[in-house]
Amino acid sequence: MDTYRSLADVPAFDGSILTVGTYDGLHRGHLAVIRRVVERARQKNVPSVVITFNPHPQHILAKPGTPRKEIIVAIDKKLELMEQAGVDIAVVFSFDKDFSQVTAPEFLQEVIVGRFHPSVIVVGYDHHFGYDRQGNAPFLRDKASTYGYVVEEIEEVNSSEAAISSSRIRQLLKSGQCEAGARLLGRPYEIPGTIIKGSQRGKQLTYPTANLEPDESYQLIPKHGVYVISASIDDQDYFGVCNVGFRPTFGEKSFAIEAHFFDLPMDDIYHRKIALKFHHWIREEKKFKDASELRTQIEYDKETAQKWIVENQGGINLNATID
Repeated sequence: MDTYRSLADVPAFDGSILTVGTYDGLHRGHLAVIRRVVERARQKNVPSVVITFNPHPQHILAKPGTPRKEIIVAIDKKLELMEQAGVDIAVVFSFDKDFSQVTAPEFLQEVIVGRFHPSVIVVGYDHHFGYDRQGNAPFLRDKASTYGYVVEEIEEVNSSEAAISSSRIRQLLKSGQCEAGARLLGRPYEIPGTIIKGSQRGKQLTYPTANLEPDESYQLIPKHGVYVISASIDDQDYFGVCNVGFRPTFGEKSFAIEAHFFDLPMDDIYHRKIALKFHHWIREEKKFKDASELRTQIEYDKETAQKWIVENQGGINLNATID
């Protein structure tokens, strides 16, 4: 996949199949749109194009004092998933105040049509773009005869729990419902970051741990507590347990994402870039009376995690159908 971060670097295309959107979360509903773009592009033997934005527009447009929307998937992972879906061209526009003023007619004429000349534009049922969210499926259809493209609108994708949406996924993860979140995402939720050394208390408890420093400052943090987690290190998947919170037993004041991996020398992963995948919430974070009681609980957590891993054959089935 070719990735461009400046319109000036994008070559002119004679034809394409295209979609445009923030794709916050890049969940199964979003992937249905992207896979349709790829499918139609292969049928017509033209490039598949996805135009997206970074940072999240809400981070720029939110009023002062408004909490910033927490990120489900950072831009690098978003591009990785697009490439896995078979996208040929990804264009990442830097979203700032000036860009937010570009109207839908301007963006359609100068960028979508002017650069890519799509014969088909694929959008989701709730798609919007341009200043004041003026661009949507009816707007695109109204301009279709002028510019010579066809609009395909992908219907809402549902699961048994609810409609698939980024807001629903955030709610699930913030309540510790990893499996339900993974079903809507199409993959386990993950936090990319760098492994750093912590207080080293885990080593004293015979369960050495490493802290994850997230890459994204607005990364969504799931419900505090203890989780079954995994990470791919040197092309090998390792499972473990992770505490998300403030480690109250020792009176810690700073927040930490503290992981212990099974069957992995912890000294080998410090300063590495990894992504922690959250599979299953085990319990609330709690304060223990002393280190001995905490060690006993960690042993129990490890047993609980290993039992879950065996019963679930190593984690979430990424190819599971939406129920």
